[in-house]
This record gives sequence, C-alpha cells and structure tokens, in this order.
Amino acid sequence: MANEWGADTFVSIHADAWHKETARGISTHVYLYCKRETLSLAAAVQRELVSWFPKHVNRGIKRSNFYVLHKTAMPAILIECEFISNPETRRFLKEPENQIKIARSVAMGICQHFNE
Repeated sequence: MANEWGADTFVSIHADAWHKETARGISTHVYLYCKRETLSLAAAVQRELVSWFPKHVNRGIKRSNFYVLHKTAMPAILIECEFISNPETRRFLKEPENQIKIARSVAMGICQHFNE
C-alpha cells in the first residue's frame, strides 16, 4: 500500500518477542542492502527512542530481510519498541503514557531525519 500511495517514508512499529522472558531492548531494523537515506532515518529514530528511554537497552540498528523492508520503494524502517514476551517490558508497553512517548519519539526522529 505504501508503494501504491507513493509514500515518502515507511515506518512499521512493533513489539518484539523471544523465547527467553529476560530479553529486552529497543531496536530499529533496515533492509540488508538499504540505501544511505534509510540508514540516516533509522539512526535518527533510534537516537530519539534511546534518548527518550535511557533506562532501556539500546539494541541498535539491525539489518534484516523483513518483507516490508525489502519490498518498499521508499526508505523503510521497522521499529521494535521492546519485548512483549518480557513481563516487565510488557507492562511498560501497556501504559498509554508510554505508548504516547514512543509515538512522539518516533515522530521526533522522523522530523530530525528530514531536517538534516
């Protein structure tokens, strides 16, 4: 749909999961062979997320082969806000205040990217 709409940027927001309940952290994924502009977008968003949530583990920018990253014609990132499989971070993700802060930090990162 993003390709059909001619979107300038594609941002997919998720909660990660893992078989170990202790897994935690925030990461931003880009396609394996992404362009420099996508890396710049990912860096700006990850930087904002980490600055808004300094007590969370910074898992960094990861290169991935997710379909939504590979098949988009525009810069595309996939954000993992925390681990829903971890009871502590699941509680964090359920809080409306934290959801708003996540959205704002992502928006700020996007704005930072386009202002650079």
